[in-house]
Amino acid sequence: MNNPMGNLLKEIQWIGENNFDYVDLTLEPPGAYALGIDIDAIRNLFERYNLSATGHTAYYLPFASPFQSFHELALRELRNCFEVFQALEIQKVSIHADEFSASILGKDRAMARNIKAIKSAYADAERYGIKLLIENTPNMFGSVDDLEVLFNEVPSLGFHLDVGHANLYTEKNRTEDLLDRFHNRLEHVHLSDNKGGTTDLHIPLGAGLIPWDKMVSAIKKSGYDGTITLEVFSKDKRYLLASREKLIELWNSDLT
Repeated sequence: MNNPMGNLLKEIQWIGENNFDYVDLTLEPPGAYALGIDIDAIRNLFERYNLSATGHTAYYLPFASPFQSFHELALRELRNCFEVFQALEIQKVSIHADEFSASILGKDRAMARNIKAIKSAYADAERYGIKLLIENTPNMFGSVDDLEVLFNEVPSLGFHLDVGHANLYTEKNRTEDLLDRFHNRLEHVHLSDNKGGTTDLHIPLGAGLIPWDKMVSAIKKSGYDGTITLEVFSKDKRYLLASREKLIELWNSDLT
């Protein structure tokens, strides 16, 4: 994933030079604001390094805000992202629930408003030829039961599994339960480590408390063999490269 705080073209260049398979292109300001994207320059870099791409959007868009104007603006910003993704022929795009809304509205009303917004976003994505995915987040649509409600309301919505998020606000990592129930919807995976609790640290694989042999085994057993993003945030990108080596080693080992 490109760091949205950095220069987008330099981020993509680094990804290509370090022989990653694809870019998890996140469109977030200040470095990757949808309305300021140089489509041709990005396309040229994709072609130079033979990169494909998935799409990712800002986790903090206020889809479920009680202010109708904020709700409508969030959906408009999402459409701006869809336009960029369509131009780059990116066909899978992840969004997130508006978790902050639960602290204002309470969980039940926030879930209802989120579902309404996601329905609108899904309809917009279809018009751009995009398959929309929902990423499990720690509090909203983080459990099997919550996601079940959402998928019943939006039956063709894809599932984006974030293993780090599945380890937060819970005594047990939810990854295996989520895979057991939604493996047939799984379209994309994010991996990063943390130490449980409430903080999404995005540290290198093995630097936290997540048992990666168990997590990778569960993903493989689910039958998934698609895109996996290492969502590891560090100024020293050698930690990201080390996480890639660890993942490759685990994926190619005889896990039980």
